[in-house]
Amino acid sequence: MPDIFIQFAASLVGKPIEFYSCFLSYSTKDDQFAQQLYRDLQSNGVRCWRFPESARWGETVWGEIDRGIKLYDKLVLILSEHSLQSGPVLRELERALQREDTEKREILFPIRFDDFVFGGWHHERKADVTRKVIGDFSNWKDADAYQKAFARLLRDLKASGGNAA
Repeated sequence: MPDIFIQFAASLVGKPIEFYSCFLSYSTKDDQFAQQLYRDLQSNGVRCWRFPESARWGETVWGEIDRGIKLYDKLVLILSEHSLQSGPVLRELERALQREDTEKREILFPIRFDDFVFGGWHHERKADVTRKVIGDFSNWKDADAYQKAFARLLRDLKASGGNAA
């Protein structure tokens, strides 16, 4: 049964959806951070889509990615020098911005662990990313700093008014 039906059925029994669902967009070169973030989000009740765990076998890769981007509330874009030079990540960014234009709501949810987005990145969509408040995981390898940034991320992913999918 698709996640959307399971989530809808659960919402009918009185437990409201607490967090927005998230599609994680990242470079495979940043997989260690992405894995940790995915595990921590999942263990805190945030429904996440992460390649390859969430992709259905037998489906096309881009079909699954596009489906995930369409179905999840937020696209958490993990900004790094690697991701901002990755064609697939830039395609996911473009899809999220297209959804924002179509749906007239915030979809893109950028977080970073280096400063490349501010200095070394020159791209036509830079202004669309940097106009947002960007979450700071720059000290993610320090356990206390990571936990502090993660707590802020959870706070800001709280669904308001039951609008989360």
